[in-house]
Amino acid sequence: MKTIIVATDLSASAHWATDYALELACQLRLRLIVIYAYEVASGDSPDRMSPTDNGEYEQAWGQLSQLRNQMLGTTNHLVDIVIIARPGAPAAILIDEAANQRADLLVMGLVGDEPIKARQVGSLATDMIPNTQVPMLLVPPGAVFQKPQNMVLAIDLSSPIDAVSIDMALGFAQRLHVSLDVVCLDDKPGELQQNAARHIRNLLRNQPHTFSFLPGYDVALALEDYLAHHKADIIILLPKPHSRLRTWLLESNTQEVARLATIPVLAAV
Repeated sequence: MKTIIVATDLSASAHWATDYALELACQLRLRLIVIYAYEVASGDSPDRMSPTDNGEYEQAWGQLSQLRNQMLGTTNHLVDIVIIARPGAPAAILIDEAANQRADLLVMGLVGDEPIKARQVGSLATDMIPNTQVPMLLVPPGAVFQKPQNMVLAIDLSSPIDAVSIDMALGFAQRLHVSLDVVCLDDKPGELQQNAARHIRNLLRNQPHTFSFLPGYDVALALEDYLAHHKADIIILLPKPHSRLRTWLLESNTQEVARLATIPVLAAV
């Protein structure tokens, strides 16, 4: 990992994600890019522009510069911090910049100006989960970075596990030197599930971990119950690919867990 991107909308709740991303960048000695995407005024070109082209965004650019200076002061200039402002749809801008900057991780806050609505129906961050090509760390309000000690990795054994995703999750845990609690929902795991579990444990043989089958069918509820009795700093999920129609009509397990989470959720893709 070399580069983290963190999105900000400069709202009152945006600092949870930027603060968390900054601390993570310090912990792992990574470059941090802060991105603000703004709406294009009618008649303006959608090309990359400076916020000074529009008086409304001149103020936003000033806020970004001030944020960068605060971050540099907080870290005593130990982290390379870049700020970017681009016009256009935020989701498209973030996906484009993640590719341009060869980002290893995209950090986003789970709520913006409408925290209640975000909790009820989701937000830009949860909407992006099915479309991102970069692992996403979704930060809920109130989440303050502390060096992680333990992560919960929720796995669905009903379909093949993507090797790249689980390798990303494992690499993230190893970089942070944490243990993994691997959990899988299955009331009565059969031979196939047991064999799959043994395969997962073999992949994690050099990583401190536990493996548990949890009862139930609702991932969000099962994790909520599990976390009521087990401490964890981050939840890791491996999003499954879905058709565009299903993505448009239904919320995925990863989106639901992220929307309701009280600790950061890593969507490993």
